[in-house]
Order: sequence, then structure tokens, then C-alpha cells
Amino acid sequence: MGKQAMPRSYSICSTDDEPCSGIENLETPAVVFRGMERGNDAPLHRRVFLEVADELHRYGKHLRIYYDHWESFGKPYGEFFTWLDSKGEASEEPLPDLKSCPRELLDHDTVLYIDSFEVTSKYALTISKEDSRDCDGFQSMPRFLNAKGEPLRTGRDKGWIFVLRDDVLYAAPKITTVNGRSKQRFHHSSFFGGKAVASAGIFITDDEGHLLKLYPHSGHYRPGERHLHRILLYLKKHGVILESIEVDLQQIYHMSRELTGTVGSDMTKTSKLKKMQNLYLLSGDTVESFLSHKRRMINSGVFRQIHDILSVKKLPEDEKQCESFPSSSSPPLRSARSRVKSLLLQVNSRHRTRMVTQD
Repeated sequence: MGKQAMPRSYSICSTDDEPCSGIENLETPAVVFRGMERGNDAPLHRRVFLEVADELHRYGKHLRIYYDHWESFGKPYGEFFTWLDSKGEASEEPLPDLKSCPRELLDHDTVLYIDSFEVTSKYALTISKEDSRDCDGFQSMPRFLNAKGEPLRTGRDKGWIFVLRDDVLYAAPKITTVNGRSKQRFHHSSFFGGKAVASAGIFITDDEGHLLKLYPHSGHYRPGERHLHRILLYLKKHGVILESIEVDLQQIYHMSRELTGTVGSDMTKTSKLKKMQNLYLLSGDTVESFLSHKRRMINSGVFRQIHDILSVKKLPEDEKQCESFPSSSSPPLRSARSRVKSLLLQVNSRHRTRMVTQD
């Protein structure tokens, strides 16, 4: 499978914190699509493509600094990595070295991309259903075990990053600092070398391996609603009591992380909260129920019908047209609000009937 050309003006940046550039010559690495045919429909976000395409897998944020510089100079040599790494060989000139990101930092700050399933399997988790009842007869939470059969202990602060792929969970501590002990960063993209996954995020467990919290946070995969729903259904299938865990919904609710301060009588944006500082936690069963109902409404066409009703513009002659109908024939056109209300009442009635039938 070859590389797929990226659409023109495709952006490698997606946050307000970084300069954003349009890409015309960078190709989409083929590896980011591998596994999608098996239901792993969360490919890496485009802002990581430079990191994936780089043979050394240098940290993407640093590569983007050099990419912006290369682009501002008119894209010399026609290809970014040729300019970045081969300029000295071609013209006997020193390689690019920016003050904002020294060359030594660029070359030594790399991300681990695992290309061996044997290595990846060492990060696999299992969910133990042993001792499903405690001493009082209540159902107890299953435990998360690592590849050695030991309880997963993530700590209650940062947690561990995880990915779900081909119905198997993998987890590890996130490494964001390269030093004498840690030779490379370890991100969500590390588990499968940049391949697509089914879900991604962060787990927090207690010392016994019981799941406490789930955050759908991944800057590399940017999981959406269906990916969060998928991991919740996976956990439910494996016996995890969803009402006993908390799930962060700040991204689904599109909650702002911007902080504003007052300068005189004006409001000005001053900073941006980190995701961990902006959590909006709800119980897992509430989140799963919400996402299940939303999916059902989408699949049954309810949202589309509501959209169609609300998007109809009422013309001035509508009332005249309504008055022209004989009282014994078609009823007058109802307002959009009343039609939406009627539709929702019908859906709610059908849902209650279904629940009674199931009971």
C-alpha cells in the first residue's frame, strides 16, 4: 500500500497554541490507515503526520517548528525532510539549526514507535472476573491485570495511557521527558507504531487494579464520541460496573478551557487550562446511556427530522396558504416547535413501550 496524497491546504496544526500551516507536498503516511478495515477507525490526527513520516520519529512539536521555518523560506529543496537532513550533504552547508528549537534537541528528542507485535503484547491487559462477589454478597469490580498477571497500579494523579485495538486493551505510563533513564518518549502512537486503533485515552486505577476513572484524552488519536462509546461497551462486556467509574465529558460537551482576565474594563484571553484541570466527570453508566440513546436517535433519523423541521423557513404567504385549506380537509400547518415536540413525544412513547416489553 502506497502513500496517499494529502488534500491541498491540509493543516498539520489544530490548536490555538501553535502556528498553523497548510501542507501541499506532505503525503499521508500509509501506516495511519492500517487496521481500519477491522473496525479500528481512529487514525492518528494529521498534526502528527510529520512525526510518523520521519524515519527517526522526532517529536512532532519540534518538527512543526522547523516545518514552519522551511515553509516561510519558500520551501527550499522542494521537500521538507530533504531540506532538514540532507542540506549539508548537498551543499556542504550546516544543517538547519533554530534558536527556538536547537538542532541537538530536535535530533535527540524522539518518540518510540513499536513495529513488533511481540513487543506490543507486553503492554496487553486482561480484565479478571475472579471473586465477582464480596463478603457481603455484592458484586465487586473486576481487576485490570498486566501481561505478568499483576494488578494495574496507575496512581491516582496522572494515570496510564491506553489504546483498544482488535478487542484487546494495551496500557503503559506516558513518558514525556527524555533523560538518562528514558531514552524516548512513549505516547499513544507508540503501542502500534502509528497504526489506527479503536479507542484511546487514560485509565486511573487503585492499587488493586480496580478502574476508577476514564479520560478520553489523546492528542495523537483525538477520540470522538463513538470511540468513547466503544471503550465503555467493551468494559461493560467484560464485567466492569460502569456506575462505579467516572468519565470525563469535557470534549463531548465542548467545554472551553480558556481563562480570561480583566485589563481595565476589557476582558482579554490570558491562558488555557490543561485537560486535567478542566475535568467534567459523570458516572460511566450515565455516559454510556447518553451515548447509546444519542446513537439510537441518529440511526432512527430523529435528529435529521428535527433538523429538517427547524430548517424550514416560514414564508410570508404560509398563513394565506393555510387559510385557503377547507376546514374539512388538511389541517393548518403547525409551527416548527409543535412539530418537534410531537416528534419527541412519539419517540419517548415508543421507548417507554419498548422498556415495558423488555421488562
